[in-house]
Amino acid sequence: MAVGGVDFTVARGGSLGIVGESGSGKTTIARMVSGLERPTSGTITVASRDRSVPARRRAERERRGRELQIVFQDPYTSLDPRQKVNACIDEVLQIHLRLDKVERRRRTLELLEQVGLDGGLGRSLPQNLSGGQRQRVAIARALAAEPLVLILDEAVSALDVSIQAQVINLLNEIRERTGMTYVFISHNLAVVRQLTERTLVLQRGQVVEYGSTEQVIGRPEHDYTKRLLESVPGPGWEASRVRARQTPPSDLETPVAWEERRTAAEIQRVPQE
Repeated sequence: MAVGGVDFTVARGGSLGIVGESGSGKTTIARMVSGLERPTSGTITVASRDRSVPARRRAERERRGRELQIVFQDPYTSLDPRQKVNACIDEVLQIHLRLDKVERRRRTLELLEQVGLDGGLGRSLPQNLSGGQRQRVAIARALAAEPLVLILDEAVSALDVSIQAQVINLLNEIRERTGMTYVFISHNLAVVRQLTERTLVLQRGQVVEYGSTEQVIGRPEHDYTKRLLESVPGPGWEASRVRARQTPPSDLETPVAWEERRTAAEIQRVPQE
């Protein structure tokens, strides 16, 4: 079972962070809420409408798409490689907002500027963009539908620190201005703290801690949450990697991940021996 017994509510205009190690079930939850995966049991409600079963008609699919958009983690596969940037945003505007050609062109430029991209990049194919640029295009495409709910699955992890800060500020401004609801999935606890009001911690598909972001990150109660926070690199991290070489794998990582960590520590020691 990928995810079991997960229960949470996000108020309209609110923001929820979902954190946990790789494989804990974060993306599975996002895919179920967005309709890409179907739960075997339970209910999913978005904007007071049940989404537990697939939409059967085009009008229903379009309504669901307008209500909820998702930004995927991998910017290299989330964009159509044959479609230029302007076209991928224009397509969303045509489907969901019914704007004329002039209005769509103006709105496309606005969206690109909002995510820190030059309008000239609109004529580019994804293959000519960096990973960070592609991810910003994906965010602009999701915002084009003006959704009620925006799911961001590691949406800023591929961005440079300066651009990451710019996009975080943009997302905060959009939520304040529009009342959009965010479900933010991330390994970066610092970003979760900046963007969310409530946080849910997953371990092996189960919720181990759930509450206000200030409480969960600032005063965690569960041992797993404490270990997640302790794993964030800080001063002396290089030295701690060396000391950790004999530490056996914990339930925070797979044996393969532990072996990679141990090998990295061995390499780090070479200049010192």
